Amino acid sequence: MFEGIQHIGYWIDDLDKGVAWFARVFGGRRIGGGEMSKSRISPTGGRNAFVRFGAVEVELMQPTDISALPKDTLVMHHVGYVVSDIGKAANAAKAKGIRFLADAPYTNFVGQQVLYFDPDTTNGIWMHLTKVPAETPARAQGPWIDRILHPGIVVRNLDEATAWYVEKLGGAVAGIGRSRRGGRVSFVDCGGAQVELIEPEDPAALTAAQALDHVGYVVQSLDDDIRAYKALGLAFATEAPVVNPIGQSLIYFDMASSLGTRMHLTTLPGS
Repeated sequence: MFEGIQHIGYWIDDLDKGVAWFARVFGGRRIGGGEMSKSRISPTGGRNAFVRFGAVEVELMQPTDISALPKDTLVMHHVGYVVSDIGKAANAAKAKGIRFLADAPYTNFVGQQVLYFDPDTTNGIWMHLTKVPAETPARAQGPWIDRILHPGIVVRNLDEATAWYVEKLGGAVAGIGRSRRGGRVSFVDCGGAQVELIEPEDPAALTAAQALDHVGYVVQSLDDDIRAYKALGLAFATEAPVVNPIGQSLIYFDMASSLGTRMHLTTLPGS
């Protein structure tokens, strides 16, 4: 259904600090943003910024009321999926019983057409369809990041969540196995976008049926990039990369180095 992942959206209590972090770590460049009106997406309003780095983007959002946010922490909010035809993609989703927050897309601050899914019909996960304007500059290779591989989503029931992505979003299961964090994990390819679904050892302890957990970024060389990020003062959660059940080699940043959020660098099998 999807052609790829346009961006991950994050809440943050200090927008400028978030922009500066992506600039320092990933060579990010602020390409736009503005005031966010009050809506179901952002109940108190606020302001946002889009940051482009490598071949990808993030959307950072600072709500007007930051009292509920942890200090100096990136909190995952949504995933933006790329489609070539929003109307066609929306109709396909509606035929599967999925709803949207609006009847038509709106144009965001960087010229992308956006249509949010109603999270009540996507297991509480915020996500939107995105059509990138034709005049968008080529997504040239940046300092290190080639593309967003997948969002990781913690789920209460792996089998039900996997079946939902297959049925509702036309996914194909790429693999199922054990998670190194305990529990089970599955990988589902929905067209050109992958999701990783994670069922922890004690899923009953989850406060929601599903919740965004992490993002995986594709790079060309883990060894080179590990050295480069260490030179910037960042640390990693393990001494060396590990291999997941579908053969992807990856290494997580230590969360103290990544503004309190989970993200990993990844190389794909055969690269």
